[in-house]
Amino acid sequence: MNNDMSSKALYWQVYQALLPAIQQAQECQAIAQRLLGHYFQLDPVCIVLDEPITLSPAKSQLLSAAIVRLNCQEPIQYVLGEAPFLGRDFQVSPAVLIPRPETEALVQYIIDKNPQAGARVLDIGTGSGCIAITLQQALSQATVHALDVAPEALYMAQINAKRLGATVHFIQADILHERLPAQHWDIIVSNPPYVRIAEQQQMQHRVLAYEPAKALFVPDAQPLIFYEKIVALAPQYLAPAGKLYLEINEAFGAAVASLLIHAGFETVCIRQDLHGKDRWVAGTLGT
Repeated sequence: MNNDMSSKALYWQVYQALLPAIQQAQECQAIAQRLLGHYFQLDPVCIVLDEPITLSPAKSQLLSAAIVRLNCQEPIQYVLGEAPFLGRDFQVSPAVLIPRPETEALVQYIIDKNPQAGARVLDIGTGSGCIAITLQQALSQATVHALDVAPEALYMAQINAKRLGATVHFIQADILHERLPAQHWDIIVSNPPYVRIAEQQQMQHRVLAYEPAKALFVPDAQPLIFYEKIVALAPQYLAPAGKLYLEINEAFGAAVASLLIHAGFETVCIRQDLHGKDRWVAGTLGT
């Protein structure tokens, strides 16, 4: 039996149900609004205006199940099965990392710095495909390849490419042990695993419990293992004056920049995120 109620009453009902697990008021409000937007197409204005809604048994069951999962500290992106990234919604699951604002800023920086048409792009460690797909659609006439070691991640990326109408060429390969296809790219970008095992104690439970560890962590003794390999390979696979963009652990900005300089990259720069932490290193291959 359907139940008619006001959107504001439902919002406060959901908000109260989330409080045991989500104690920060602002975060709890945002999640409650997102749930109502996802299941009932209610935006914050509709809630403020207290528009009436019909709560069917099916919708009530979905909402209750979502609240249970959220109270177990499962990320809302996995609960809803989607995450926003630069204006597009990407399907996500525990097979892939949840896209972060820091990565959005890196991709926007790449878009701003590469207005030329026809760029050839390689995304290493594509995960959900958010970097590759966004660049393919934002850069004029770009040809994009995306690589990942995990077949379950590539499956998710392929779903996203199809949903969003992007043409991306996917490659399953282990960058640490396998060669890249014999071709050249104008841009190589990567957000590889970079969190040291020792840093786990600083991380939220919802990240440790639900996001894929192999996409997050590197050995404490080899924190630059992926950067060393990517930087060593890049000169062989970048076109003259090709560009390399890397998202990094804030503790290793200078170390990663040094790798690029010693590999023959020029105009190497370290850029900070919105919190003032070193987050990306970029460089142009010398000619």
